[in-house]
Amino acid sequence: MRVAIYSRYSSDLQDPRSIADQIAAARDHAQRQGWTVCAEFQDAAISGSTTHNRPGLAELMRAAGAGRFDAVLTESLDRLSRDLEDIAGIHKRLEYAGVKIITLADGTVGKMHVGLKGMIASMFLDDLALKTRRGQVGRVKAGRIPGGKSYGYDLVPSLDERGQRTINEAEAAIVQRIFEEYVRGRKPIDIVSDLNRERAPSPRGGPWNVSTIIGSRKRANGLINNQLYIGKIVYNRQRFVKDPATGKRQARPNSPDQWIVNDALDLRIVSDALFAEAAARRDEKGGAKPTHHRRPKHLLSGLVRCGSCGASMIVIHRDYLGCSASRNRGTCDNRRTISTHEIESRILDVLRKYLLAPEVVAAAVDAYREHRTKLAKETERTKRDVQRDLAAVERKIAGVIAMVEAGGDPRTLAARLNEFVAEKDALEQRLPSKAADVIALHPNAAKFYADTVAQIHEALAKGDAAGLKAVALVRELVNEVVAIPTPGRDPMKLELVGNLAALLMEPSANQSPISMVAGAGFEPTTFRL
Repeated sequence: MRVAIYSRYSSDLQDPRSIADQIAAARDHAQRQGWTVCAEFQDAAISGSTTHNRPGLAELMRAAGAGRFDAVLTESLDRLSRDLEDIAGIHKRLEYAGVKIITLADGTVGKMHVGLKGMIASMFLDDLALKTRRGQVGRVKAGRIPGGKSYGYDLVPSLDERGQRTINEAEAAIVQRIFEEYVRGRKPIDIVSDLNRERAPSPRGGPWNVSTIIGSRKRANGLINNQLYIGKIVYNRQRFVKDPATGKRQARPNSPDQWIVNDALDLRIVSDALFAEAAARRDEKGGAKPTHHRRPKHLLSGLVRCGSCGASMIVIHRDYLGCSASRNRGTCDNRRTISTHEIESRILDVLRKYLLAPEVVAAAVDAYREHRTKLAKETERTKRDVQRDLAAVERKIAGVIAMVEAGGDPRTLAARLNEFVAEKDALEQRLPSKAADVIALHPNAAKFYADTVAQIHEALAKGDAAGLKAVALVRELVNEVVAIPTPGRDPMKLELVGNLAALLMEPSANQSPISMVAGAGFEPTTFRL
């Protein structure tokens, strides 16, 4: 029987040698049973609470669907998953592919076993989360902090009393200053500009941002919302749940009546009155802006950068982009803005002009034909090599069968026969079904291409499936767009970096037009619009 071994350990806190130990134990078991190990899959430092972001498991499932093995051999069922729904789904998909699950702990796993073991593993995770939370609540009630280090405090090293803090006087002075200046009416951007200019140490070691000070009132983060500065430890402000569709953790705020608050007056940095004044000013400003009317991302969202400092350009007002470093940190002098419509129009106009040039169309056609011809040759070469190896292994199988028919001991020859059969199965999986044909382009293909390019504006504007596909294709060609400020009111210069830049370059006398075709493998280059 052909088996694939799967191994996993949960986190960086566990010994990475666990993977090697699991594989070694599984190999020993397979050898004792006379099975052929034809593949190994593993996921290192990845939780078993979800099947998302586990490349080893994903590869195993693909290989199972392709019929590369007859069984999955693993240490225990919870190596595949601790989630009840996930382990049931894995078992169902493997059963459909005709692949069994075998564990060192329990042998062949059936449906009832999957249900019981999956429920036990899921209950283990719930129990672990409950015990972790109970320990954190106990730490809060003892006047200690269960989370990370807040700005203004230092950790107190201790072997038995985790969560103790002491005030960092230098950082505390900055906290006091921020509160006082904010209450006096200074704009957050002016406060962070001064702090960045003075190179005052920030919470994360980089430049100060407006969000560092203001944060989110709903999530109670940001310096002016941190109640630890008035000597109160607040726990359970939010909870984390995993999205079953993506496996990613999502933070959800808890209502204030669910918060656990305990006094830690030795950690006070600002007075109650100053904290209350800051909260009152924050409320006057309206707090966090609603997000349910957030406009959709534009064509070049996240790709436009400031030509003065290199920071990203963000939406400043309506559809106008401005430098984020200038807006949020005050570390850049570039105050110019540019509309997303202007950027997109200038790039797309040039894109249409050059994509419709006869030499570009010809280059695209030539590149397609060359690619298909190369693919056909490679497929035929692979087919010949695999057929040669198949003939050799079939001769080996015939030789073993002849030895058995001649009176050889089948028990001693069975292992060799299984090995040759597994090798044959693997080769047959590699055998191409047929050579890739070199398909000639339809005579009207060039016209269809030209019509499609000419309508790119309309496709992008529709926002339907075709429009989304057009957006994705354009974004694949663009690494970034640099918006360079110009004197006075002159239009900003745009510098395009990426595969689209190479596509738009005028061909020189000694340049092959094939280098201008998107996706032909050239390095990202720069082009000025």
